[in-house]
Amino acid sequence: MSDLARRLEAELASGFVGREEEARVAVLALLTKQHAVFIGEPGTAKSALVRRLSQLINCRFFYYLLSKYTVPDELIGAIDPVAYKNGKFVRNTQGKMPTAEIAFIDEIFKGSSETLNTLLNIMNERLFVDADGTVYNCPLHSLYGASNELPSDSELAAFYDRFLLRHFVKRIDASKIETAIIHNISLNPSTKSICTLAEIQKIYDEITNYMTQNSGAIARVTAQLVVVLRQNGIFVSDRTAVSPQHLPRLIATYAYVYGTDLRKSAIAVSKYVLPSEEALESYKKALDALIPPELREATEKLEKARDFAASGNVVDAKRTAAEAIQIAQGLFTKPEKVELYKDELKELIESAEKLIKELTDIEEKLKQFKKA
Repeated sequence: MSDLARRLEAELASGFVGREEEARVAVLALLTKQHAVFIGEPGTAKSALVRRLSQLINCRFFYYLLSKYTVPDELIGAIDPVAYKNGKFVRNTQGKMPTAEIAFIDEIFKGSSETLNTLLNIMNERLFVDADGTVYNCPLHSLYGASNELPSDSELAAFYDRFLLRHFVKRIDASKIETAIIHNISLNPSTKSICTLAEIQKIYDEITNYMTQNSGAIARVTAQLVVVLRQNGIFVSDRTAVSPQHLPRLIATYAYVYGTDLRKSAIAVSKYVLPSEEALESYKKALDALIPPELREATEKLEKARDFAASGNVVDAKRTAAEAIQIAQGLFTKPEKVELYKDELKELIESAEKLIKELTDIEEKLKQFKKA
């Protein structure tokens, strides 16, 4: 079933250019039955991504844009005035959040306290209690929020903490704009469903079994990650740290779906629990205790080489790629650091060598062109 999860992620990403990581975050939230918030400027495909996800799993979808004037009835449905006049308290929830399996709430931090409390109950308990005492069980699987900015009000901190996954969305890379335009004009990506929520639930149950069988290892890597993050000034709540439905499940889900070591999985998902972009610098320091800084340096060198190549600076691109190879190869002399990262190092070196070869071929063609 993990193949199905990876196929869902790939199919979701195929509808966009440069949104592979956003697709991964969306699918991880779905697989953990948790909630995710996308933070970034308007026009970065946040709502389109989640809408496409709901189509791919053929589930009931609810969308709403919050404002400070939004009242709970707009989300959960209005009271039937005719029934109320006749002495009956009937709420029309059809097509509203109480019937949704996937929900996307835009400008999620701008709602009133009453509205956010209603959302909080549905997110946490998958139910809400009406004014007449009626309890509505909600089939909500995951809620996705979006905001142009972090919540500034301290009262929103508890609400923000209910989002296990936080992702800071950037504009697509300048080098991909042309590709994105062609993609959006020419391609009509299929929105035919490829799985159901029942199949997602089956993966969830498989991961639950995996967690039971590997509880000790999951606890160790989660504890190590949380301690390191906290030591570097990064806030991680106890709920996120110890609840089996939060960070431990996220780490286990990543390991199970992508077939990676639990420690690598912890490192891979750790950036999704950061409270803000400002925490990134502290996060980089925290990673030094979890991942060899030389590997991160080599990775950054390779990314810089690709940037040079994209701008036409062949000389600096080749030089920087060669530096990346040198740093990566140097790690092989430190077996205590390289053991968990052999595959990444080999892949990095191969990518850098491929880039250098491509750039060398370009140089040769330019020389031949000048001679002609």
